[in-house]
Amino acid sequence: MSELTLEKIPPKTKGTNAPNTYLVALTALLPAVLALVATSATTVCQPNIAGYFGATQYETNTIITCYVISGGLMLPVTSYFAQKFGEKTYFIYSFILFLIGCALCIFAPNLQLLILARIVQGIGSGSLLPLCQSTLINTFPKEQRGIAMGLFGVAAMFAPLIGPLFGGYLTDNLSWKWVFIANIPLGLVSLLMMKLFLKEDDKDRPKFKKKFDIVGFASICVAMGCMQIVLDKGQQFNWFDTDWICWLTGLGIFAFVVFYVWELEYKNPLVEIRVFKNRNFLVGTFVSAFINVVIYSTLVLVPMFVQSLIGYSPSKSGLAMFPRAVACLVGLLIMGKVSQYVEERILAGLGFLLMAGTVIYLSNLSQTASIESVVIPNVALCFFVSVAFVPITALAFKTLTPQQTNDAASLHALFKNILTAMATSVSATFIARVSQVHQNYLVGNLSFHNPVFRYEFSMLQAKFMHYYPAVVASKKAHGILYKNLLLQSKLASFYDAFLLLGLICLAMIPLIALLKSKTVEVK
Repeated sequence: MSELTLEKIPPKTKGTNAPNTYLVALTALLPAVLALVATSATTVCQPNIAGYFGATQYETNTIITCYVISGGLMLPVTSYFAQKFGEKTYFIYSFILFLIGCALCIFAPNLQLLILARIVQGIGSGSLLPLCQSTLINTFPKEQRGIAMGLFGVAAMFAPLIGPLFGGYLTDNLSWKWVFIANIPLGLVSLLMMKLFLKEDDKDRPKFKKKFDIVGFASICVAMGCMQIVLDKGQQFNWFDTDWICWLTGLGIFAFVVFYVWELEYKNPLVEIRVFKNRNFLVGTFVSAFINVVIYSTLVLVPMFVQSLIGYSPSKSGLAMFPRAVACLVGLLIMGKVSQYVEERILAGLGFLLMAGTVIYLSNLSQTASIESVVIPNVALCFFVSVAFVPITALAFKTLTPQQTNDAASLHALFKNILTAMATSVSATFIARVSQVHQNYLVGNLSFHNPVFRYEFSMLQAKFMHYYPAVVASKKAHGILYKNLLLQSKLASFYDAFLLLGLICLAMIPLIALLKSKTVEVK
């Protein structure tokens, strides 16, 4: 494979006409940020879109899933197209396609065409994040790799967190269409910067003659499509109690196996999957993906907790979650510098240990929790996420050659995309199913053989008898106690979820010891 076309040493060493390193970084980050904000911003305006088109929640949920699926499908082919057309050219045209998708979303006359426009937008956005990561890695020298990954974290971690606030503000004050309109002027500025500040593709490089791997691409399309449909519709159709869910799951697993085996054996693979033979990349990608599991699971669980158990409104829960985005941004920028002076494995292990403690602390939340008790641990969690994210991502790419960076960035993003999609879907299902398990255990206490139940029932019945006949008062007392049982069951399921996430963080710490902290020079 040809070497990447972007600079591999600081521009200041190559002459005064070269753009500043941080200006190149900003140029690469802006399109990636816009693409990731487009993922999460539409989650809050989904009810407005449903009302606008007269559709149901399940129908409008497709505008989110189709964007994720189409974007995920482009991850394995990023390396191929970047080498075929040149990184800068492919970066620019991918972003142009993303902006065309935004424009089509604005003018879509019905839900079906809006979904089609979101697919176009997703295809354009799919390659932006790995291209951004590859650009940052090759722009900064290896001794500043921590800074590069800190900046990359701004796109990968911070952008999805501000999406709901951004989308909610525009939807409440203007309309849901402004979630897409706002991308147009920002996108035009970004295109101008990309044209001016990214290094031109090497015109003299050998013509790229590698054939497009149709079988590999078709298999990953089938696998990703099946996976996303199962995750999206599983809870609605009771998961594996439905035949077609079982068939799609089996087909998706089979397609993943075909993709893996084919990419290993085919002489012109879509993506060089053997990059996973590099231990740092394999372990680093696996551990880094579980950072996403923690951050996105809590992004689902905490708003669900405060709305269903404490009674926060959607806007108040969104406001309570916003400080964690600020903490994540500050932490990423600080840790990019700190990682230059602290051994990366020590920093990553400390980050996971602190993440575990913070997530376990969230299991102490109760129905009377104040907003401070929700905000403070979330702020701490997102700061500690940056402590682990920056060194782990830097270690994952530290022992790779420049020729491997594109394939590695694509596979890194694909693996995290798959695990993140699974985590967000499983989080909601975990609460629903585990709360039923706790309900089965607790319902035995609603018995007249239990003196505590008898006492509480008598107190409630006596109060209701001031206003209702004895039979009605008895039913209302039973209803109040059963409602409290449901709340306690759900509360216990949240405890279990937070404790499980804490244990996952602790389980990642031993894996960090497998990583090499010194760069291996490849001849």
